[in-house]
Amino acid sequence: MENVFCADIGTSSLKTAVIDSQGTVVEYSRIIFEKTEEHREATVWLSALKSATDEIFSKKKDCRIDAICISGNGPTVVGGNGETLLWNSSLPNDCTRAFLSASLFIPRLYAFKKMFPDAWNGNSSIYSGPEYLIHLLTGNDMTILPEERFTEAYWTEDSLDEADLKDGFSKLPKFTSPTSLAGKLTEEIAGYISHAENGLVSGLPVYCGAPDFVAALVGTGTLSPGKLCDRAGSSEGLNLCTAEKINAAGIRTLPSIIPGLWNASILLPDTGTRFSEYKKRLEEFEGHPFTYDEAVHETIFNDGIDAIYDQGKYMMLETAMKVRDGFGVLRNAVAGTSTVFPDEFTIAGGQAGNQEWIKMKCDVTGMKAKIPTCHDAELMGDAIFAFTGAGCYKDIVEASEKLCTFEGLMQGAFLA
Repeated sequence: MENVFCADIGTSSLKTAVIDSQGTVVEYSRIIFEKTEEHREATVWLSALKSATDEIFSKKKDCRIDAICISGNGPTVVGGNGETLLWNSSLPNDCTRAFLSASLFIPRLYAFKKMFPDAWNGNSSIYSGPEYLIHLLTGNDMTILPEERFTEAYWTEDSLDEADLKDGFSKLPKFTSPTSLAGKLTEEIAGYISHAENGLVSGLPVYCGAPDFVAALVGTGTLSPGKLCDRAGSSEGLNLCTAEKINAAGIRTLPSIIPGLWNASILLPDTGTRFSEYKKRLEEFEGHPFTYDEAVHETIFNDGIDAIYDQGKYMMLETAMKVRDGFGVLRNAVAGTSTVFPDEFTIAGGQAGNQEWIKMKCDVTGMKAKIPTCHDAELMGDAIFAFTGAGCYKDIVEASEKLCTFEGLMQGAFLA
């Protein structure tokens, strides 16, 4: 197998890439989702996938793919007709009792049942986000469970019963694992996408990815104790792989995809969103658009008297200090355990492409930053899942060691 078409469903866009057997990103595309009615977001995912293939293969006409792999945001819940309750959607007040569950999904399933009774009571399955797109591609139903210990964070028949969702057990597809063969591209979808010359034909294998944060940890090699990843997009997650389960205030601990290991994380919910909002205000103030790199550069180096730049610089420094403080919480939490806190972190997501912001973070945190060659690490994780599922590697650890590469190690430069 030579090339995998990787797709990750984000909150506002679909990121895709063709990644080859050496871990090289052959071509990349990011498609902003079309505007839809609220709670109908999943209805545009397939058309976004087609747009991504159109864009990629217009640039790489001779590129041929051998498999597809899908990951995406969660815990998102989708009905058979595209009814969507995104991972970050507000839940109705009468759903609060479902939060007594340790599950990430049960509160949203409870809310979905209340908000979309026709979809819940219909004959279709209820999906998580990436599994809905996989269903559209293959016609098959499944729920991707990253590792057996994630069952508590998903659901059991008993936990659904306790939340008055017993009737949902038969609607939720059975668990399967990342790297599993989800099915094969249907003739109908292959005709719709219409890139047979590039390998998008009926029968093309489609592999299971994982929830996006799991895919990103795989795609950055955060798979052994002491590996630390800052996944920075609309929100920001600080993730430390640990040998022991960490129980500490402010930290959410979930199993690692690697049996026996754990992932201790701290969520910074809106750091990227706040910068995007600032960028819009800056464009309005200056009267012309900025790229993200331009907005970061002008904000850091502007020495004028315009208050908006000071506001932006303060916001960036505040974000870096939140990261520093989050690292401090994780460092203290593993003190005295067998997990050694590192002196460097891997940064993935949108910020991985901006060296000036990374250097500011390095200054503020006092740590070095590794930059993956594939900034959108979820896509590299997808490639690792597919190549492993196809038998090219014995497991995801070996595949990650072979395919994950880095641009280098960065240090701070701006602040004393």
